[in-house]
Amino acid sequence: MARIRQQYPQNYGSSGNINTEFETLIRYLNAAELGDNTVGELLGKIFDADGNWSGPVEFRKDSSAGIQYRIGTYSDASLGWQTLVTLDEIRGAAGQQSSEIGAPIFYARQDSAATSGQTEFDYAFVATDELLVYVNGVLQQEGALNDYTKSTTGGSTSNGSVTFNSAVTTGQVVSIFKVRATSITGYTRSDTVTTATQINFPFTFDVNTKLQVYKNGILQREGGTFDYTSIPAQNVIQFNTGVPAGNTISIITVENTSVQAVTGLMFEEAFVNTATGLIEFDKIGIADADIAQAKVSGLVSGLAEKAKITVGSNSPTTPATGDIWHDTSIQPNQLKFYDGTQWLKTSPESSLPTFSTPDAGKYVKVNGTGTALEYGTIDLTSVIATNQKGAASGVASLDSNGRLPTSQLPETLASDSYYHIEATASNGTYVIKRIFKQAISIDALSLMTTSGTCNVQLAVDGTGVGSTYSVSSTPNEIALGTPIQVIANTASHSIGFIVTSASSAANLEVTLAIAIASD
Repeated sequence: MARIRQQYPQNYGSSGNINTEFETLIRYLNAAELGDNTVGELLGKIFDADGNWSGPVEFRKDSSAGIQYRIGTYSDASLGWQTLVTLDEIRGAAGQQSSEIGAPIFYARQDSAATSGQTEFDYAFVATDELLVYVNGVLQQEGALNDYTKSTTGGSTSNGSVTFNSAVTTGQVVSIFKVRATSITGYTRSDTVTTATQINFPFTFDVNTKLQVYKNGILQREGGTFDYTSIPAQNVIQFNTGVPAGNTISIITVENTSVQAVTGLMFEEAFVNTATGLIEFDKIGIADADIAQAKVSGLVSGLAEKAKITVGSNSPTTPATGDIWHDTSIQPNQLKFYDGTQWLKTSPESSLPTFSTPDAGKYVKVNGTGTALEYGTIDLTSVIATNQKGAASGVASLDSNGRLPTSQLPETLASDSYYHIEATASNGTYVIKRIFKQAISIDALSLMTTSGTCNVQLAVDGTGVGSTYSVSSTPNEIALGTPIQVIANTASHSIGFIVTSASSAANLEVTLAIAIASD
C-alpha cells in the first residue's frame, strides 16, 4: 500500500494545477512500489548505506546461448538470464584465424596384417616424409642390409610403399607412421649395431631434448634402476649394463616448432614448472621495485655472505675472506684470492712466465732444476711424419688389426732347403714335401747319385715344371734363372721330382733351395 499522502492540499492555494501535480507524483511513486516495497527499500537491495553498488549480479556460459548475466536473487536457477554475447560471436566468422597451433608430429598411421609371403605394403608418402615402421610393435631399421626399404613410387598405386627384405610372418601387424617434417626443427635418428660389448652411445642433445631409445626395436626405460641414463653434458646415452655385439641401438628425437598464438595464459612446460605450477623466473619481465620485500627476505644477507670478484689494477678495499681479485696491473693478468690476511695467487707455483713475440709456438715446461716454469721449443726431430708411413726410409703403417699389411712385408721372409734321398731311383714321380698356407719360391737345386745315372725334372702336384737335368755321381748344382713359384695359401700343393732314363741310379739326392715369400 502507498505510504506517501498529500496531507494538506488546501494549503497550496486555489490553483487546481498544484493539486494535480501532487496527485500525479503520488500515483508515480505508488506505481514504483513492488512487492509492498517502497522505492527506497528497493534501492536498498542494490546499494549499500554509502550509496555504493552491491546488487547481486551473476554470469554464466550457456552451451547453446553463450555468455549470459542476471541481476537479483532468484529461487529458480534457470530464470532471469540475459544473453550478453553468443558463442558464434566469440568464435568469430567461419574461416577466421584466431590462433595457430601445431599440427601433430606423428600422423597417417596405417596398420596392416601381413598375408602369406607378403613383403610389400602400400603406403603413400612423399620424399620429405620420414617414416617409422613397426612389426608387432617392434621398431624396424631402414636399409637394404637391415629390415626394409621404402619408395615414393612403389605399391599398387605407385604412390609409395614399404618393402621388407624378407617376408613378414603371416598375421603379424605392420604399423607405419609419418613424421611431419614441416612441423619440426629436427627429426634425428641414429642406429648403431654393436661390434663388441658397448655401454656408451654418442648422440647430440641437451637437457630439454625428449628421446626415445630402442634396443633391437624394443623401447627402453630411462633411469638408474631401469635400462639407461642420459648425459646431455657429454652427448652420451649410457646403458646401465653393457650391450653385447650384434645388437641394434636406435635413438630418436623429434621436436615440434609450430608457433602457437593464443589469447590468455598458456600453461605448458616451456613456461611453467609442471611439478609446482609456478611460472619460470626467466619467462617473466619484472620492473624495478615490482617484487615485494617479503618475497626477497634474507636475500641481501645471503648475497653478503657470497664471495665477490673485483677486476682492476688496485687491490679491493675491506675484502672478505674468499673474495677474488682479477689483478690487471700484471701482464699477463693474475687471478688472486683473499685468505683473510693477504691476497694470494690462485696457483703461485704455476704462474706463467712473461711471454713475448719470439715465444710464439713454444710450450710451457718445468726448468732443469724443477723450480719454475719456462718456455721451450718443441723438439720434433725424433718424430716420424704421418706421410712417412709406408714410405721409403720411413716407418711401416699398421692395418685395422694393428698388424703390418702384406704390401709392406719383404718379398722373402725366410729361406730353407728341402732334401730327399732315394736309395734306388727308378723311373717315376717322387714327392719331397706337401705345403699348405704358405707361398714359396724354388730358386736352385742340387742333384747327385753315389753311382749310376738318371734324368730329373721338378714336379708340382705330380706335373713336371721347368727343365730336365742329368744326374750322375758328380754333383750338379743349378741356379734357376726363373724361380718356380708355389702358392699354397688356399689349397695345398705337393713338391717333388720326376725320374726318367734311370740306369742303376743309387742314392739319388735331391736338394731344393727355397725362399718363403710374404704372400
